[in-house]
Amino acid sequence: MSTPPQTPEPSESTKSTESLKNADSPKLWFVALYPLVAGTALMVAGFFALMGMMYDETGYAVLFVLGALVVIGGAHFWLQWILEGRDEPRPWQFPIVLSTAMAAGISVTAFPMLMNVNFLVPLPLLCSGLCLLGAFVFSLGTERNRLVLALGSILGAVLLIVGVTWWLDGRRQEERTEELVQDVADFPHEIAVLDLPGWEPTSMWASEDLGTASIEYESTDPSPEFDGFSLVLQSESMEDLAETGWTPLYSLCASDGGDYPCEEHGDVVVADMSSNTRERFEARTEFTDGGAANLMTKVPTDANDEPEIDFPDIDRADMAELAESIRPAEPGEPGQVAEDIS
Repeated sequence: MSTPPQTPEPSESTKSTESLKNADSPKLWFVALYPLVAGTALMVAGFFALMGMMYDETGYAVLFVLGALVVIGGAHFWLQWILEGRDEPRPWQFPIVLSTAMAAGISVTAFPMLMNVNFLVPLPLLCSGLCLLGAFVFSLGTERNRLVLALGSILGAVLLIVGVTWWLDGRRQEERTEELVQDVADFPHEIAVLDLPGWEPTSMWASEDLGTASIEYESTDPSPEFDGFSLVLQSESMEDLAETGWTPLYSLCASDGGDYPCEEHGDVVVADMSSNTRERFEARTEFTDGGAANLMTKVPTDANDEPEIDFPDIDRADMAELAESIRPAEPGEPGQVAEDIS
């Protein structure tokens, strides 16, 4: 009497794959909908949190973190409860995969903002991609190793995304530096620099079309008085200034028909451009034959154009003294400044 052939038992990996592909499985619905819905909600909440942080309202960031914990934690325990009711083996593993993917998506999105790196992938798409990757690798593993494999794949994807983003941003930064160096080299007039100990250049821009080149300086003194305060040194042609209709170095001065008081301090003209809400001074001088330099004070302002810091103890006489440190840049010096600050 012959024994009928026995059908081989499916492997653990096959069982896991079939379970994930089952149309009735809640895993499939969670993978398809959860990251899109939750990611969209968190993206909107993150936008409002960023807006609040711009106004120094850190409470919005705290609310976002708490909201993310509630959303991810709630979905985690809900899915685990469903899988426990269906007698799934190790029902806590798959929720861990999705929760890790969601947390990783939020972290990858926050990373560029914290590091001032450009990254444009929307949070819902990023979360969906990581969840799909984790679920797919989870379905391929055995019951013993699928969790480690899924988490490893998510970590690897995060490292890859961060690495590629960092590399692309570095390339963009190099291109911007090359463009700035070229703009400085093409500038048709001499460029002024501030040869003043305790002040260093932090940014620079030049425009051949506008005929102006500017270097922004910040104090290296750790004193709170100058925290956030900067000086902007703008170079342009005396001929271009004359074409504006104002007497060179006396633009908007009351003595030339304008509204602002100006004082002469030797070869320097100091204009008081202050208003009811903030103080502002400009020291103007002809730093070379035919070249005008304008040294301007700058303080950070909020969305309502209100100053965010107190103006330091600087008056018109101080501005004239600072302007005495203006000199023409040496050959190649502007390009070196552009490279150093980039």
